[in-house]
Amino acid sequence: MNKKWLVNKTNKDFLEYLSRNVSISTAFAQILVNRGIKDITSIKDFLFPSLKNLHSPFLMPDMGKAVKRIQSALNSGETVLIYGDYDADGITSTALMVSVLRTLGLKTHYVIPDRIIDGYGFSTKGIQKAQDIGAGLIITVDCGISAEEEVLMAASQGIDIIITDHHKPPKKLPDAVAVINPHRTDSEYPFKNLAGVGVAYKLAQAITQVVSTSRDMGKLTLENMLDLVALGTIGDSVPLTGENRILVAYGIKVLNNSTDPWIDSLKETSGMGNKDFRSNILAYTIIPRINAAGRLGDANEIVELFLTQDESQTAKTASFLEEQNRKRQRVEKDVFQSALDMIDGRDLDKAIVLYSPAWHPGVIGIVASRLAEMFYRPTFLFSLKDSIAKGSARSIPPFNLYKGISQCKELLIDYGGHHQAAGLKIHVENITPFKKHINSVIENTLGSEDMIPTIEIDAGIELFEVNFNLVRELNLLEPFGNSNQNPVLGAKGIEMINPRVVGNNHLKMKSKQKSIRIDTIGFCMADYLEKTGTSPTVDIAFTPCINEWNGNNTLQLNLKALRPVA
Repeated sequence: MNKKWLVNKTNKDFLEYLSRNVSISTAFAQILVNRGIKDITSIKDFLFPSLKNLHSPFLMPDMGKAVKRIQSALNSGETVLIYGDYDADGITSTALMVSVLRTLGLKTHYVIPDRIIDGYGFSTKGIQKAQDIGAGLIITVDCGISAEEEVLMAASQGIDIIITDHHKPPKKLPDAVAVINPHRTDSEYPFKNLAGVGVAYKLAQAITQVVSTSRDMGKLTLENMLDLVALGTIGDSVPLTGENRILVAYGIKVLNNSTDPWIDSLKETSGMGNKDFRSNILAYTIIPRINAAGRLGDANEIVELFLTQDESQTAKTASFLEEQNRKRQRVEKDVFQSALDMIDGRDLDKAIVLYSPAWHPGVIGIVASRLAEMFYRPTFLFSLKDSIAKGSARSIPPFNLYKGISQCKELLIDYGGHHQAAGLKIHVENITPFKKHINSVIENTLGSEDMIPTIEIDAGIELFEVNFNLVRELNLLEPFGNSNQNPVLGAKGIEMINPRVVGNNHLKMKSKQKSIRIDTIGFCMADYLEKTGTSPTVDIAFTPCINEWNGNNTLQLNLKALRPVA
């Protein structure tokens, strides 16, 4: 697929000023400027995140009301129910809140809805569970912001609700005891992009600030809970900037130093060995396994994985997750191939809209993401059951998915989500009208240039600038993720030395510029050899790294794209 190459540039004198005053290379200064980090204080705060820079939880509306209601539950010995969600964000949010409240002495139970049976969001299942256990208070985590009817139903049964959520709120908030959401229109909270587990953590902060002086917290500290915050935040693909960067950076440290048995069990089953966790490793090893149970069935026991200190139980649950993840991969592969068969040979519209009664609703989001990336189109996949279709949608950067779907709401039963990901429910007979309408919305929103993928290059450099010090500087940008991607550099006029295909469709060569030669690998990029034709000279986009092999460390370029020099 052809891509636009966009090379970021900044005034050279300003980059040299930053380089001198922060003792960094000009290439690294350019990368920081690209991320909106343009002054010395901001650079130091970004490169060395500190818990001291977290905002007060009481800046969120209703935080004081929530803490007061929880204090009342503590004083009266009330039973509390935590109602979560079935993905990594919701599961970690639930485990965090249960841990904190139980440590404070509250009788605390939890419910994770079944994706297939219950669907997303706070439902009557939570109200029924609260009645069964005699709970007078329900706290939602990572859900509930649109549960107006359910909140009223709970109130009619004498059950109070505290909502913690990070999804976009409706114009009218549910009439709960407290609605804690940084996206509230009346919220002055400085950072809006917390994950659900981040919002739950802010409530935990507020509770412990007020209550912990009169309660024995034992060995539990909020810092030690940041491993869960890191997993949920990375898993939900929210921007790893601001508070999220602080929470994830510290959370990864907790993960790497923790002796909790669930960590060792998940490491063993995922084949990590003794490797340290990093954000990208978590995203491809631990988090998919946490998500797997919720995608295919019941995720309640995954909460227990995080709560127990029983090594045999964590080993058993980790093995179950491994089995579920392998099953998820097989199901996903079948759905992906089925979707490709539907697309094969057809002229694509602005949006890909596909559906099938054979598709498992737990994997269509992953498949939609792969198709959106492959064809660079907003993608909507629906799983059909009787007359109802449940859909997952993924977008491309120029198109705000939530706003786009909002323009089709008359055709939908329900919807919710973010800029780049959403869920929706629709009557089967409305899928075709929806397809027509969403294509019209995209047509009116995006220009032809917006439909061409862009490879954004942080800085154009010469190969002599690539050294071990530059790689060490780039590592300071960890943790990588949404809005803080692994930086991509560009170099022009590179001679390809001995290009060849190795392994499973990988491109291997040396990149030569003047007298400098550096080993280069392009994973799954063997097809690029055909694009370069007979031209031995190319422009390359890459990320420099250190290749460790047989005890030796050498510089290597991890190739992202290349193009022949015209």
